[in-house]
Amino acid sequence: MCIEIVPRPKRTEKDKYGETKLRYQIMLTETASEELDKVSEEMGITRSELIERVIRQGLLRVVKNEE
Repeated sequence: MCIEIVPRPKRTEKDKYGETKLRYQIMLTETASEELDKVSEEMGITRSELIERVIRQGLLRVVKNEE
């Protein structure tokens, strides 16, 4: 199995969204954490940026509506 390492930025550009990012702590299962790492690596972005995009694209509302 060959895994390609894709370099990703350590931090997103400052004020990319017109706001300064703040530090928050969340708890995830190991499975969710691994999936977050996998997708962020594939996209070449940080875990933080992936979560930011999911929220800003309204995907949390999609999940909420599926309940």
